[in-house]
Amino acid sequence: MAVKALLVHPPDEMEAMLGVGREFVQKYEPLGLLYIAAVARAAGHEVAVVDAHAEGLSPDAVEARVLRDRPDVVGLSVLTCSGAIAYDLGRRIKAALPETLVVFGNVHASVYARQYLERGCCDVVVHGEGERPFLGLLEHRDGRRALEEVPAIAFRTREGRIAATRPAAYLEEDLSSLPMPARDLVSRNGYSLDTISNQLYVGKSRSSSKTMSTSRGCWYRCTFCVVNQKPRFASPAAVVDEMQHLERELGAEYVFIIDPLCMYDQARMFAICEEIGRRGLRLKWGCDARVSCVTPDLIRAMDRANCYDLSFGIESGVQRLLNAVKKGTTLGQVARAIETVCRYTDIRVGGLFILGLPGESAEDSLETIRFAKSLPLDMAQFSLCTPYPGSALFEELRAAGRLDDGIRPDGTLDTSVWRRYSAYISFTSLDPIWVTPEKTPGQLRALQKRAQREFYLRPSQILRHLGRIRPSNVLRVLRVAKAGFF
Repeated sequence: MAVKALLVHPPDEMEAMLGVGREFVQKYEPLGLLYIAAVARAAGHEVAVVDAHAEGLSPDAVEARVLRDRPDVVGLSVLTCSGAIAYDLGRRIKAALPETLVVFGNVHASVYARQYLERGCCDVVVHGEGERPFLGLLEHRDGRRALEEVPAIAFRTREGRIAATRPAAYLEEDLSSLPMPARDLVSRNGYSLDTISNQLYVGKSRSSSKTMSTSRGCWYRCTFCVVNQKPRFASPAAVVDEMQHLERELGAEYVFIIDPLCMYDQARMFAICEEIGRRGLRLKWGCDARVSCVTPDLIRAMDRANCYDLSFGIESGVQRLLNAVKKGTTLGQVARAIETVCRYTDIRVGGLFILGLPGESAEDSLETIRFAKSLPLDMAQFSLCTPYPGSALFEELRAAGRLDDGIRPDGTLDTSVWRRYSAYISFTSLDPIWVTPEKTPGQLRALQKRAQREFYLRPSQILRHLGRIRPSNVLRVLRVAKAGFF
């Protein structure tokens, strides 16, 4: 029997709080939900998706949609920025539709599973990748499977205790067996990519920029990151099949590959580039990149295959701090990788930095800014160190009593704390959730703006960007500069 499911990417509070800083907010397609939807639909179930973040829907509007559709199962993807809204929305849905199975998933929900379940926000929390557990929950809803038999979930028993089932096996080693994300279930026009290739420069409309994933998991263990599953990859043919679909069926002109290991397997990346050329695709693309994966031959192959931009996670200009967060790279590798890209190709290069890392002194912060300025980067992004729930840094600081996770000694939960978990908190009136003892919140906020000023307000950077900015975006650039620099 087909089960009626509604998957929700809930609204979050950060965009409303950012003011002019909203210009920096990226709106990616909710690929995780769209993969789950595709798998559930392939199994014969009726699935719809509401992306409240992209559609600008309020919690009230989402609740109204749920009450209108009256699904058998509602699934919410819960990130830290939407954790408080999900808390309230889940309780409202359960009160209005007590027979509907409410399911929470994603990293934040997994970390706070007990708190959500005990307070009646949801019936089930899914841990890890959602495709198999959610399909099992649909089978439970139509009476074919006991809840205790569904893998990788936590739930509240009839007796009121919190129970957990066995972990789910990882999805196939070859991700090519997964269907493509069900992009037809969301709007074509609700997404914007504020990467180097954003609308300021390449002039792409929202409907012509997409995201995709070619792998899952990560070999590396950076302490600030929440991605730690076993790595698995899609085949080169499957990757290019999806690129071809995005270009020829959905009209995409640019796609950003969001997975951290896109370039890890060089033979695979060479094969992807060769297949792009063989099929004659014109789609431009970019990806997150790791400096240790860069070679002249690989970069040239990527350039020939229409690679437009690369974003390198550099993090810091101080080797001691890189070692402390287990980055596994050296400053020498950073300099060589970026110099290689710039020497052999016209690919645009971005550097992602983190200010306020544990143990970072005032001089360390300035050294990171100096290092960023020494590199031939087209773009630099300076985030504040934010120990997101699910990261090793979060667990370390929480165990040491140095981080407010919202859980009070008497067991109550203050969900308002979660809104302070933002790398761009300096655009709001709130203080960062955590500040290294070497700095005050005010110093850290000022440091982020100083870094942006020093990097971008240089003659070389002004000239670099002046010719690329579309005339229609000049006022937008000035608004963003005022908010981000001063």
